[in-house]
Amino acid sequence: MFFYISGMGATFFNTEKKGFGLFLGNKVLRLLVPFVVAIFIFLIPRLYFGQQYEEFTRPDGKVEEDYWTFQQKTLPTIFSKLSWLWYLPALFIDCVLTYPLLAWSIRRAKKIPYNQRDDGNIILLQIALLCVWCYPCFYMDTSMNYGQRYLFPSVLTLSLVLFLFYVFQLLIYQEGGDKYAMWIKVIGPVGSICLNYWKDQAPNMPLHHVLMMINYDAIFFSQGVIDQLYFKAMMRQRNKMAKTVWAPLCIVVGILLYAAELTLNYSNTGFLFFYPLYSDYTIQCTYTTGTWVWIFFVAWLLHSIANKKFNERGYNLMNGGSMYAYLSHYFFIIVVAVTVIRPYQIPFVPALIIEMVLTSALILVSYLILEFIYDLAFPPKKKSAESLQDRAAAAEDEQRALLKN
Repeated sequence: MFFYISGMGATFFNTEKKGFGLFLGNKVLRLLVPFVVAIFIFLIPRLYFGQQYEEFTRPDGKVEEDYWTFQQKTLPTIFSKLSWLWYLPALFIDCVLTYPLLAWSIRRAKKIPYNQRDDGNIILLQIALLCVWCYPCFYMDTSMNYGQRYLFPSVLTLSLVLFLFYVFQLLIYQEGGDKYAMWIKVIGPVGSICLNYWKDQAPNMPLHHVLMMINYDAIFFSQGVIDQLYFKAMMRQRNKMAKTVWAPLCIVVGILLYAAELTLNYSNTGFLFFYPLYSDYTIQCTYTTGTWVWIFFVAWLLHSIANKKFNERGYNLMNGGSMYAYLSHYFFIIVVAVTVIRPYQIPFVPALIIEMVLTSALILVSYLILEFIYDLAFPPKKKSAESLQDRAAAAEDEQRALLKN
C-alpha cells in the first residue's frame, strides 16, 4: 500500500520542466537523508533499549551497557538490522528505477505527441537503469548463486511488466479507450504472479529477499503512477459499468475473490518482512492477488469518503507528520515496552491498548515540539489575502469544471 500511494504521489512531480537530475536530488533529500539521520536518532537507540529482550540487538552476543561503545560495535553490521527503515532505501531505488515510466506516463496522460528525441531518451534511460539494477544480481547477491538463479530472472520479469505499462497507455486515448484504462489495472496483479515464480523463502538470506522484494515494490509503485494519471478515464468506465448488469456481478465476484484469497495458512511461511510471506507458489499467488484486491478496494473507498482536507490544521498535521511518524514509531514502541509493559508485566490486551495510546501520544507530542522549534528557526511566510483569494477562485473554477465533466 505504501509503495502504491508513493507512486500516486510521484505523479505531482513536473517531469517535463525539472527532469531526472532534480528528481534524483529531491529523492536523496527526502528519502536518503532522513534514512541516515534516523539510523542514529531512532534505530541505534531502539536496538540499544532492546538488548534485554532481543538477542539479535546485542553486539558480540553480549549486553553492552555503554551507549557509545554499543554504537561503535553496531554500526559495522547496521544494514543487517535495519528493521522498519528498509522502506526508505527501497523506495528510493524504486523511485529511480521507475522514473522513466513516470516521465513517459505524464507525457501520455497530457496527450503530448510522441517525440523521437524526448521519448526515445526516456526509453534509453529506462533500459540503462534496468541494466544498472542487474548489478546486485552478479556482484552482491552471490550466496548460493541466488542472484543469477532467481534475482536476475525477476529483473527480466519486471522489465516485461514495465514494457506492458509503456505500451498499454498508447491504447487509452484511442476511440473507446476508457476500457483499456480499466484493463491496465490487471498488469500489476499479473506481474506479481509472474514474479512469484522466482520467489524463494530460503532462511538466512536477508539481502536476497530485500532485493527481490524491491522488484515487487516497483510494480506496486508503477501501478500507483498509472492509476493516478488515468483515474478520470477509469472513473468514466466505472460509471458506465455501474449502470449495467455488471455492477452487482462485480460486487459479488469481488467479495468471492477476496474470500478465496484470504491466505489462512500457517505453514510454508517465510520471514515477516519479506513479501510475499509464503514459499508455496499457489499460496503466494493467492496472497499477492489478495493484496491487490485490498489495495484497489481501499483506494476506491477512501476516494469516495476521505478525499477532502476536512480540517486544514489536521490535514497539515497528518500530511506533514507522516514521515516522522514512520521514522520514529518503532523507537517509541520499544521505549514504552521496556519502561512500562515489561517491568509491570501487563497482560496482552491492556498492554496492546497502552502501547497504541502511548506510542501515538509520544509521536504526536514530539512532532509538535519539533515543529514549534522549526517554526522558530524558520518562520513561515505569511500568505497575502490576494493570493489566498486567487487560490480559492482557482479551486472553485476547477470544481465547476470537474462537475461539468
